[in-house]
Order: sequence, then structure tokens, then C-alpha cells
Amino acid sequence: MDITCSHCKSSFVIPDDRIPETKKFKLNCPKCREPIVVDQESADEKIVAPEHFPHDATVAFLFVKNKKLAERIGLFLKSRGIFVSETTLIHEALDKVRINYYNILILEESEQAKAILGVIRKWNGLRRRDVNIILVEATCKSLHSNEAFFRGVNSVISEADNERIENILDLALGEFKSYSEPWAVAAQRLHMKG
Repeated sequence: MDITCSHCKSSFVIPDDRIPETKKFKLNCPKCREPIVVDQESADEKIVAPEHFPHDATVAFLFVKNKKLAERIGLFLKSRGIFVSETTLIHEALDKVRINYYNILILEESEQAKAILGVIRKWNGLRRRDVNIILVEATCKSLHSNEAFFRGVNSVISEADNERIENILDLALGEFKSYSEPWAVAAQRLHMKG
């Protein structure tokens, strides 16, 4: 279950096996420690349906709340023939990431993005290896590999580089292609032997 604190606006996920069977329950926010009352009867969130894209299409998912930046990223990806799915609602983003397969995830660095990365951490290694995760509006230097590693993503793009986002995205996509090529060759060789 996805929870957002009404006090500090932090988002987090409670595993289904930890949710009480009662209609209402109370818990403290792990960040600000303020009480949160969860009413499961009033959950009016719509169910997200699986998305459909052409077979073998490259599909990117955007969770970027900065509208101008999201628009520029979307136009850049579409100019590359990449299909784009996007949302700015955290519950919808979490559902989409859980039920759809994306080749690229572009997330704006935030507490809510951490909840999405929490879902991704549960993926097996093969699935995770095939997805290029890029964190934008990061509070670090662009394309810094250690910062990307610490955040659990493939690339980071600094908020200071928003003006050159297309150029930096191009570099990030190229880096991922270089990273994934040896894996693809190895998988192809294994497939030919088997």
C-alpha cells in the first residue's frame, strides 16, 4: 500500500503483509513521526490498467513534476522513436512501474522517487539490468557514476544542467548502451549454445 504523509508529504510503501485487516488504522510517519490515519474504505484511487505499446518498442516512463522539463524530455525521447508514458501522481507511478515493462525510467529526484526506487529494488537482477534508470534534477554533478551508484540508478543529471537536458540525456542513453552491449552479446551466445 502506498502512503503519503499529510504533514511532510513524504511517500512510502507498506508491504501488503504488514497492513492490518481493519478498515481504519493509525501509524506514525517514519520521517516526521506525525500520526497518519489510513481509511481503506475511502481509497478512491483508480486502478491503473496495463499499457500497450508495439512489440519490441522502446518505452520510457517519466515521473517528472517540473512540467517544462518533462515536456522537453518527452519531446527528446519521441524524436528518438521512443514511446513515452508519464504521470505526476505517485500512486499511479507506483502502479505503472509494478505492472508495465519499461526500457527507460526517468525520475525527478524526490522523496516520491525514492518510493519508486523501492519498488525497483524488489526486481530480480535480470529485469533491473535491462532498464536504464535516470534521475533528473539531482543535487550532484551530472553523469557522476558514484552518485548514480549510491542512488541505485544508472545516471544522474544535475538540476544545474536542465538547460542542456537533451545533450546530457543523449550521453546517458549512450552510456547505458555501452554498458548493456556485453550483456546482450553474452545472452546471445548462451542462447545459441542452448
